[in-house]
Amino acid sequence: MKDRKIIKDACAFQLLADETRMKMIYLLRAKEMTVSQIAGELSLTPQTIYHHIKKLCKAGMVEVSREERIEHVVESYYRATAGYFHFVNGACVDECGGKEWIREILKGLDNLGFEVNTSEKEISSILKLGEDLKLRREDSDIVERIYDMDDIDPSVGLDLAEFAMMMKMNDREFTKYLDIQRTLRERLLSGRAKTSKP
Repeated sequence: MKDRKIIKDACAFQLLADETRMKMIYLLRAKEMTVSQIAGELSLTPQTIYHHIKKLCKAGMVEVSREERIEHVVESYYRATAGYFHFVNGACVDECGGKEWIREILKGLDNLGFEVNTSEKEISSILKLGEDLKLRREDSDIVERIYDMDDIDPSVGLDLAEFAMMMKMNDREFTKYLDIQRTLRERLLSGRAKTSKP
């Protein structure tokens, strides 16, 4: 399972307006489950769950993780394709998706009263630093193992992964990681100084 997945299908966002599908995503982030298991957990019929599963699979938010033959029936196990989803509209998802992500963060900081620089140049600069940080703390093996843990709440998964990855770094890697974070903070603060009101 990926840490984060960009979804460009506008209809996918509407799928999560349904409370049942939201609950299903929550369950399938925690562990893989069959349609019958999900139905039992949510007190719904398997037919209803299967109807929702088909839509979530088509949108790329759920996938078949494995199949198991029980007597003459093949049972499919499903899981969420990511820990969380980022919805983006537009054709240039790979490049613009990251920029939109940063733009939303900067907009949020501005709404909190931090008055940051939201120019395209600043967004590109912060995106590059963010990608450098992500490369240093991303470990798909750790993320997969965390989301396979039945006794860990999925909502703490991202923080747990971050802590584990920091502990996995040697001193030199951790120093570089801190240097990138310091540079990122300086970029944010310098943008704030230029746009702050007197």
